[in-house]
Parts: sequence; structure tokens; C-alpha cells
Amino acid sequence: AKVFHELGVLDKPKFLEVERMDLVGRTPEQTSLKTKEVLEEARGGVLFIDEAYTLGMASKRNRGDAGATAMQEMVKAMKNPMDDSFPLIILAGFSLEMAAFLAFQPDLRKSFPILYEFPDYTCDQLAQIFMDLATAKGFDLEEALTTSFLGGLLEQETTVSWRSERNGRVCEMLLTGVR
Repeated sequence: AKVFHELGVLDKPKFLEVERMDLVGRTPEQTSLKTKEVLEEARGGVLFIDEAYTLGMASKRNRGDAGATAMQEMVKAMKNPMDDSFPLIILAGFSLEMAAFLAFQPDLRKSFPILYEFPDYTCDQLAQIFMDLATAKGFDLEEALTTSFLGGLLEQETTVSWRSERNGRVCEMLLTGVR
């Protein structure tokens, strides 16, 4: 967001990260209102929707789920040519889930023509992310706890598939365990 702002692509260096619960209410009307509020808050900056594919999933309470309403509101807002401060929207999620989600959302798919697929983090990368998170949260780490040591533990104590299913969330789980 800061780089795009400095390049003049965005009005503001704002970055807003949301997930399904920030966009979806109990009813389509509540969902429409919540989604419009999020879009307004992100105006001029970047709106990052994590695990966006969950918008296509029905909840346990409501099989006709209001996630579709959130997607409709986004598409409708994106089609307004007069709005030059509309946020740059980034949909994020696991590759397979996102591919299936977008396959069943043709209007949304047309609005997101660029796809990037990032490989899963290595154990050393996860270790570095954890250490950065811990430091940012005010933890003082022992000097013996190095990136390579923690990366080795992750390699030894977890499986590739386990890490792949959780990706960066592994670091949040470790931090929660430390607390």
C-alpha cells in the first residue's frame, strides 16, 4: 500500500485486512451494509480479503449464506466508473480453494484477471516469520533461538502436509503456544 501510494496508484497508503466475518452478517441486508462499510473504510487504499474462498461457503446456520451478497456488493461497487478512489482489492487463499471459488463466481472472476500463486513457506522462512512476530509483540528471544534452530525443529517435528495446510498460520500457532 505504501509503495503503490508513493507511485501515485493509490490515494492513501492504507492497508485493511479483513476476513469473512468482517463482510458477512446474519442476513443479506446486514451483509450488504457490512460490506459497504468495509469498502468505504478501505477507500483509496488496499483491501486484503484473507481466505476469500470462505465467502462461497454456506455457514452451518444458513445454507443460503449471505457470502454471495458480499461478493455481489463488491462486484457492483467495482463496476462504478465514477469512483476513482475505490480500493485495490486483493483476494487471498489457498490455491485449490481459490480456484474452485472463482470457477463458480464468473462475475467476480472477471473482476480479478491477475492471479499470483506463491509457494508454501520453507521451515526457515516460517521460523523467521515467527521470530519477527514475537519481536513485534514484545517478546525477548534467547540468543540460542536462531532462525536455523527453530527451522530445524519445524522440519523435524512437523510434516510437509501439516505445514502446507496451515502455511503462515503455523507462526501464529507457535506464538499462541509461547504465550
